[in-house]
Amino acid sequence: MISKSWLNEPLFHFALLGLALFALYGFLNSKSNYAADEIVIDQARVTTIAAEYEKTWQRPPTDEELQTLIDSWIREEIFYREGIGMGFDRDDPVIRRRIAQKVSFIADGLAPETPDDAELEAWLLANIDDYQIPAVYSLRQVYVDPQRHKSDLDDVLNSLRASLDASDAGNVHGDPTSLPEETKQATSIAIGRVFGTDFVDALERAPVGSWQGPIRSGYGLHFVKIDEFIEARNAELEEVRSALERDVLRDKSQKINDAFYVALRERYTVRTEPAKIND
Repeated sequence: MISKSWLNEPLFHFALLGLALFALYGFLNSKSNYAADEIVIDQARVTTIAAEYEKTWQRPPTDEELQTLIDSWIREEIFYREGIGMGFDRDDPVIRRRIAQKVSFIADGLAPETPDDAELEAWLLANIDDYQIPAVYSLRQVYVDPQRHKSDLDDVLNSLRASLDASDAGNVHGDPTSLPEETKQATSIAIGRVFGTDFVDALERAPVGSWQGPIRSGYGLHFVKIDEFIEARNAELEEVRSALERDVLRDKSQKINDAFYVALRERYTVRTEPAKIND
């Protein structure tokens, strides 16, 4: 049953509006042959659902996966029957799933209200890690390709390290590479896309102002000097307002859709026969 707290929620009112639409269509289509309120998931249906899963994933579903598939089928069947009752099949003779989706779109069309600043702030505080402003680096790197120095890698690394310490890389060059030798004001995310996450993890432990390394990336080895570092921080509302509005509206829409389905689900008696697929 829907809890009492839903009675004062706009989402609940949206769901009631959707059900009112169904009641109207049900009255106009009272002669429909699709008014059955019992859904039976027999052994043949369970076997078919399990077989479709096994065909896709090359293994039978676990008990938990099978139950999830059955629940999904029930949800789809309810939307399908309601869609048939509303006459969607008369002007759009498509497969069962399309009709169920049409009914689902009614809930999607119940647009939630645009969140105000208080709601956005509450969402930001509850999900602060999702909106963190990433660290920013300005750095230089000298690249060493281990494949070019299989027999003398240690000697090459020691020589480069001594040269860098002596000249600060003014005339020190590593092996040829398409990777940038210098990166300015780049976020850790952007650097990770180029050099890989292991490289970024090593940067987080490196001090500013001196050559460090070698640091490994997916390309090879690097001597790195961080010239500037701005630490990662939590975002302020105005910095991520668009993302917050998008995510809050998506969450509201999902709650509307779920409440809509729950209200419909309670109109049906569902009986599932015991599954026997692993005998």
